[in-house]
Amino acid sequence: MDRSLIVTVLDLLVPLGALIVMLVVAGKESLSKAIPYFTVQSNLLSAFMCLVCAIWSMVAEEPMWLLVVRFASTCAVAVTFMTVIFYLGPRYKNWGFLLGGYNFWLHLAFPLMAIASLLLRSPVAFPFAVAFTGLVPVILYGILYFCKVILAPPEKKWDDLYGFADGVNWKTSVLAMAAGTLAVSAGLWALSVTLG
Repeated sequence: MDRSLIVTVLDLLVPLGALIVMLVVAGKESLSKAIPYFTVQSNLLSAFMCLVCAIWSMVAEEPMWLLVVRFASTCAVAVTFMTVIFYLGPRYKNWGFLLGGYNFWLHLAFPLMAIASLLLRSPVAFPFAVAFTGLVPVILYGILYFCKVILAPPEKKWDDLYGFADGVNWKTSVLAMAAGTLAVSAGLWALSVTLG
């Protein structure tokens, strides 16, 4: 099977699947309750970028700026995947919840499909600086999370959804997430250069 066809199919399946999962989530619980989660936001960003790239590639070659934004969105869902596997799973030991039902799609399947699609793309010679773009979605979410969990007045606060400020200094969580995100981004960059 042609590599570009596989990429296009993956790029179309991710947003279609994300839409279906979001409709299921909206049916089971309020979607507004799910939106604060980075998992949901990163999957929506990735799904949107997959769809844009799929449509664009049918018409013309994707410009570098689009591929860089796609790279950053893929890093975001890769961070979701890695956070579940290496932090939330070991911390909460509730793998059935974390990898079951719609979480299977948001925590595992869609991130892996987005990563596969990125890595199977035609060779793209990303300079190493592109690896730092993977930090952007996490930094933006981190600012929102900090404001809603740490700074917000009690009546407007979010619960500490991930336990990043629970029992640890939030500064430690910020450093750990930044270092982890940079490692994920650098790893994806290295894989894209190696496989491309």
